[in-house]
Amino acid sequence: MLNIAKKRMVVALLMGSALATPAIAKTLQSESAISATEPLATMQAEHIMLTTADYNETLIWYQEKLDFRIKHEWTVPEFPGLQLAYLEKNGFIVEVVASPDTPTMPATETFSERLVQPGIGHFAFLVADVDAAIADLEARDVQIVLPPTSFPDSGRRVAFFEDNNGNLIEFLEELPLGERQPYTGGES
Repeated sequence: MLNIAKKRMVVALLMGSALATPAIAKTLQSESAISATEPLATMQAEHIMLTTADYNETLIWYQEKLDFRIKHEWTVPEFPGLQLAYLEKNGFIVEVVASPDTPTMPATETFSERLVQPGIGHFAFLVADVDAAIADLEARDVQIVLPPTSFPDSGRRVAFFEDNNGNLIEFLEELPLGERQPYTGGES
């Protein structure tokens, strides 16, 4: 994302360039105006952090099971013993923070119990075909917690699985319009 000053510079350069079109200039100017007046207008998801006691196993799991790549690894001198990494896939980052002192996640008996635990319960990825994506994960020996299931009230088909630390991850796709229930909430 360009910050406001950079956007203004791009607009100024484009305005004096033969490459500039009125539509490009207008778009960049309006984005700058929105950014300046509505600070949250440009907010977007960037990463989620996972803590683990097993740094190497977690890096390997996300690379082998979900095809993430290591974007960056580092340590922080003020926090000795911590290992950190950014794992990236299609612009989304999973930040892994590891310490041998991290306790293991307590196991719960059922999927429904996990849905009512406090804190961040899971994170999700859109996929083109939930069934095919889950079949791929099963071939990679990933523990599936909830097989592909359609939920017409939400308008989605979803499946849940666990990473090597027991964190829940969801794959989802939009149901075709004819399979969705009408939305009953307010305007968006």
